[in-house]
Amino acid sequence: MDYDLECTYNYFDNDNQNQLKGVYNVSLPNNQRFSTFFKSGRFLITVLLLCSMLAGCGTSQNSGSSASPESNGAEPSTAEQGSENTRTISTIKGDIEIPAEPQKIAGMLYVFADQLLALGIEPTAMVTYNDLGFPEYLADQMKDTTAIGSGESPNFEALLQAEPDLILASKTLNEANYEQLSKIAPTILFDNEEKGDWERFMETATVLGKEKEAQAVKDAYDAKVTTTHDELAVKAKDETVAYMRVQDKQLQLIKPDDNFTLFGALGLTPASVDSVDFQGSWNVAISEEILPELNPDRLFIILRPGEENKVVLNNIMDTSIWSNLNAVKNDHVYIGDANLWFAGYGPIGLSKIIDEIAASFEL
Repeated sequence: MDYDLECTYNYFDNDNQNQLKGVYNVSLPNNQRFSTFFKSGRFLITVLLLCSMLAGCGTSQNSGSSASPESNGAEPSTAEQGSENTRTISTIKGDIEIPAEPQKIAGMLYVFADQLLALGIEPTAMVTYNDLGFPEYLADQMKDTTAIGSGESPNFEALLQAEPDLILASKTLNEANYEQLSKIAPTILFDNEEKGDWERFMETATVLGKEKEAQAVKDAYDAKVTTTHDELAVKAKDETVAYMRVQDKQLQLIKPDDNFTLFGALGLTPASVDSVDFQGSWNVAISEEILPELNPDRLFIILRPGEENKVVLNNIMDTSIWSNLNAVKNDHVYIGDANLWFAGYGPIGLSKIIDEIAASFEL
């Protein structure tokens, strides 16, 4: 004889009591033998076994970490949850479970390439710098990395084919496609682009459990800065420096402040810019007529990619104004790569900039 048996299992989820019900069909002996079956206790044992099965289902459905409400924190931080093979990271999108030791990491902001390589990790997939490929100073370390387009317009098909087990992303660029990224692999959304370069690096390292390695990288950089700073204080103590870039077919003067390695970390003396109105910005377009007013002893010009920008710089260098600058007459003009100087915000790039500045002073 068949009976429908309903069991109710009570469980707690986030301090809220819930009920889980299940209905099971039980085949019992015929009516003549039912009384004996019941009295013998076998019916009760059957009921208890079925309810235990139901309770087990309820437990498995609520094991592991559940997504927490969206955090107000600005950066990811590690949490204590997670198994031996996973770690739980608290982010602005809630708690995200990631592999304890991810093997195939993708980055949606090109600075992640520098940060990962500094930690000894070659990215599996990475966006490129302005669709120009990987930065030249990193390219030889990214031979097995899949290019997935720009951060603004990533190639999701290429990302999917790369099969990452972790994606590092930027709130600024990737919040709109976060759900799409999360379907490919666990995605950590960083909201730290207003923070310092080293603070951002440390946050990436924390997500990966590489804090000690990151600190060693930072210590090595600090030692290099100290050595270079002290040597420049002797060799360039009476020299002035101007920092410029050529972009959008313009010569632009960069405001000398501590945010830039030349003036902050290395403490070089900027050429006077009192006559220049920066209009509240960190850079401003100038004409070559301003150059004699600056007349620096050292001139650093960062050239943005593009043939048009090269033409602008060549035209300036053909003028008599250019020829009469102190930096030009003494062969103290340095032309830098924008892929490094304006995209190298990771440990490798920052360290290489120090090296190039030191080389320009023949330290």
